[in-house]
Amino acid sequence: MITDTKIRIISYITTNGQARVKDLVNHLGFGSVAIHRHLKSLVEKGQLVKAGAPPKVFYQLPVESTTKTQLVNGPASALLDKYFAYVDPTGRLETGLAGFQLWAQNVSKSGQVDSLLARYTLDRQNLETLFTSQGWIDATANVSKTFPADMQLDGVFYLDFYSLPTFGKTRLGALMLYSKQSENRPLIHKLTDEVRPALDRLVSHLNVDAVAFLPHSIIRKTQFLKEFSVKLNLPLPHIDLTKAYPGRIRVAQKTLGKLEERVKNARETIFVENPTVRYEKVLLVDDAVGSGSTLNETARKLKQMGLAQKVYGFAIVGSLKGFEVIREA
Repeated sequence: MITDTKIRIISYITTNGQARVKDLVNHLGFGSVAIHRHLKSLVEKGQLVKAGAPPKVFYQLPVESTTKTQLVNGPASALLDKYFAYVDPTGRLETGLAGFQLWAQNVSKSGQVDSLLARYTLDRQNLETLFTSQGWIDATANVSKTFPADMQLDGVFYLDFYSLPTFGKTRLGALMLYSKQSENRPLIHKLTDEVRPALDRLVSHLNVDAVAFLPHSIIRKTQFLKEFSVKLNLPLPHIDLTKAYPGRIRVAQKTLGKLEERVKNARETIFVENPTVRYEKVLLVDDAVGSGSTLNETARKLKQMGLAQKVYGFAIVGSLKGFEVIREA
């Protein structure tokens, strides 16, 4: 039941386009506790949308969707639930069919949903043939093509591709990118929970006895891989890696478009802290693999220093075709 107070709140927002709690307190003459209670109810019922975080929180009317919800059964539904997520330009995250329809609406393809669903289903079914039965992609052969005479890694694996032609970022690609860029701990934790089962199986399959998380080039208050590592809590010894630049300017790998530059960046800026313990098999963990330069050069360093006999690389997502620079991540 919508009360007179809620009607007045909606009327105010309809007229003004937005409202903060203090606006409604001044307009209606009620206390902030009562206003908060009404706003919470309206948001829960989908009659208002909340944007921002304290102390800057705004309320507005929801945008009407022009895409009609339709029932999708069989392979399409299962594939969308497993692989599709979309973060729209306002920061709204939707998965599965709802995410697919929101994406279609925002890229002006609402009228093509049926044909796009058919194509997405076919594309994903074809890509599933590249996955092992245990749930990961063995990209060793693909990465070795980039380093045909200098492959230091004994294996490279990731859990999905970062993005697909036509459809953009995959579910894991979207969760990784936006949790990293926005330094969103809850989203990093959500992603970690999704990744953990397959990564645990990979660790067991490879029988690794130590793990190392690649250091980030860009300094953030919440570092994605550090938070990912803590939440993941793998029961293995850690080799601590760090970034140190000979020059005074930090150059991120994703800004480098040439393979030779990426190799030099990785080779001369990644260092091992306290290199004392030797291991037989080490797993390097990164968020995304483009060329594989960082993983390959770190593997070289660990082997040259006698810290590992075999080194494997793992990333949450990787490029679909050969050497592709994933600049966003």
